Amino acid sequence: MKARLLIVDDEAPLRRALARSLRREGYEVNEAEDGERALLLLEQGEYEVVLLDLRMPGRPGLEVLREIKQRWPLTEVIVLTGHGSIDAAIEAIKQGACDFQQKPFRLEVVEAALEQALRSRRLAQRTQAFAEPELRGMEWGSSSAMRAVQRDLERVAPTPVSVLILGESGVGKELLARELHQRSARAGGPFVPINCAAIPSNLAESILFGHERGAFSGATRRKLGLAEVAHGGTLFLDELGELPYECQTKLLRFLQFGEVLRVGATEPARVDARIVAATNRDIDAAVAEGDFRDDLLHRVDTVRLTLPPLRERPGDIERLVRRFLLELAPGREVSCEPAALELLSAHLWPGNVRELRKVIQRLLILGEGDQIRAAEVRRHLKPPSATTSNPRSRGVRSLKDAERDAVAAAIAASETRADAAESLGVSLRTLYNKIRAYGLE
Repeated sequence: MKARLLIVDDEAPLRRALARSLRREGYEVNEAEDGERALLLLEQGEYEVVLLDLRMPGRPGLEVLREIKQRWPLTEVIVLTGHGSIDAAIEAIKQGACDFQQKPFRLEVVEAALEQALRSRRLAQRTQAFAEPELRGMEWGSSSAMRAVQRDLERVAPTPVSVLILGESGVGKELLARELHQRSARAGGPFVPINCAAIPSNLAESILFGHERGAFSGATRRKLGLAEVAHGGTLFLDELGELPYECQTKLLRFLQFGEVLRVGATEPARVDARIVAATNRDIDAAVAEGDFRDDLLHRVDTVRLTLPPLRERPGDIERLVRRFLLELAPGREVSCEPAALELLSAHLWPGNVRELRKVIQRLLILGEGDQIRAAEVRRHLKPPSATTSNPRSRGVRSLKDAERDAVAAAIAASETRADAAESLGVSLRTLYNKIRAYGLE
């Protein structure tokens, strides 16, 4: 079962049709015709995601949303809105909804929103666990490199400066960005992530900065951009190195002046948002090659935090394994025998912490008993390919070599390109770009 969902909508035909479609896709789905029924079902059992209509009889959707986020803060909410309700949907985002879908919607678009909501929930769970005293430090590890990251995090989080997070895919860049937000004076404001690799050039202005009514055909209402939604909080520019060059100019003015000019507007609006960016690219090389603007890099690069790959800190494996056993098997006393831990510590982990977590999850689901054994680990760890021999035995490699090896290993270990992209933590478009760039077709 993919996840447990609750659909809340007074339009019975639409609600039932969506529920049937999502059940066919492997979700466990329950239905509610209004807000009161939805809250009653939430009291009776946990739901990972609620799909919530904003306009229903009885309690307004926004009021139901506020109560859900207050009582079940880890439950993600995707709001469903009819034509002409975009302003209400933006208000819902400010109140804690993770996304909105405008009716009528396509199933594949709803599924993509659900997958993103589930990823956000997992990140929130990991961030919450990190804050609990008994788990503190487990996520980040005890190696000297990770202790240095922890020290820098504690120093820079309370300040207003922009931060650039570097590191390979899967090392936990978004988790670190969320931790920066939670430890800042802006923790009560929104944390708004933007996947820069997914911004189409022709829609960049509208997505980032919004538009006014009548700005173009179909713009029937004012719409706030994601930069303005982040006012009072943190704007997280994920995969910054993949931002199309023509979009970089549009972003630069906002970072320079702290103003957004909605498409069709005549007066700019002030936006106060802290900037945190992340990339797995060699961003300095991208500037040298003319793929990334030097002046834009200066705006986001006040402080750099670099997360080392897992293969360079094998001493952290044991702590991470314990961390994931607590997270993924709550209430169970699961251990890992020494021989199994040695195998996990010796693996190169091209997908880094994300890959390790998936392997532990797989071992918990498919393993027998309450101990992870070496034989089970061998079955679930694919041997490294010739291109991924241990970098510690080959001397220092360039970041590009490491990236190429990580991409090659992810492709070899995955059934589909989509699975490989997910294991690396990048978009499918980015993966295909890497495949072409490194000649891995």
